[in-house]
Amino acid sequence: MKKFLIKISVFFGIVVIIFSIVLMNYGGYIDYFYEKFTTPKVKSLILGDSRSMQGIQPSVINDYFKGSDYETPILNYSFTIAQIAYGPLYTESVKKKLDTTSTDGLFILTVNPWILSLREEDKVEEGIYFEQGKPPHNMTFVSHSPNFEYLVRNFNYFHFKSIVRRTSKMHKDGWLEESNLPKDSLTLNKWKEIQVELYSDYASRWKKSEFRLNHLQKLVEYLDKHGDVVIVRMPIDQKIMDIENNYWEGFDDDISRVASETNVKYINFSSHIEQYKTYDGNHLDKYGGVIYTRHLCDSIVKQQKGLSKAGR
Repeated sequence: MKKFLIKISVFFGIVVIIFSIVLMNYGGYIDYFYEKFTTPKVKSLILGDSRSMQGIQPSVINDYFKGSDYETPILNYSFTIAQIAYGPLYTESVKKKLDTTSTDGLFILTVNPWILSLREEDKVEEGIYFEQGKPPHNMTFVSHSPNFEYLVRNFNYFHFKSIVRRTSKMHKDGWLEESNLPKDSLTLNKWKEIQVELYSDYASRWKKSEFRLNHLQKLVEYLDKHGDVVIVRMPIDQKIMDIENNYWEGFDDDISRVASETNVKYINFSSHIEQYKTYDGNHLDKYGGVIYTRHLCDSIVKQQKGLSKAGR
């Protein structure tokens, strides 16, 4: 029996070592979120869904504000629309990832109607939310490397074949890089059609939510104690923008109200659609993301209160 236990212990020890090596070297390839939970707590954050996860690049922001009083590096703590919406669960995860000694952080909160909506699974009056049980909300430890809690709780998100394919990579700073996009217009147009159908379906089933809008405001108020907050609406294809505006009439007015009541700035790129090209109508590619992130930094400098400290 003793020998058996020793063999089992050795076996599991070897398995742990192998998984540790794989995760530390290839974690960014095999999972879209894993790397976000392996880095230390941070003093600056980018929040939102896959639009910001792909379209806002922390390295560009870090370089832009180098030498300023902003407490960088900034982490992209965005996920996809399948995992997050603004609400109490996302707020709690943000609090876990935030280094609360921050007083000069930069917080970029991206918004759109879908991450401020109620879905069929939501029963907010009973404390039931569609995002329960999904990352980042199911994570207790968000700053461990290697992070075995993530492996246990979210193994279904791992795609080990991606170690070989390497078509996308989650960087340590939380930015998802898509590196193998098609170039032919036929495929790209088909991808746009899929996105249009997807958001049309959302519009038929989901409902705009004052509950989530109120929690966005609470999150802004919390983060404002730790630095400068800006609320951002990112550019997308006109067809998807039309769906959003028809679904939630007055969306920009509602966000402007939140910004006004919390004394932060709302930077709205919805009128700059032609300036930034998406590859599927919804996401900027990595080259367009560099340009957009720089323009976002320019806008922050121009509009944000107290940005004289940025030294630009």
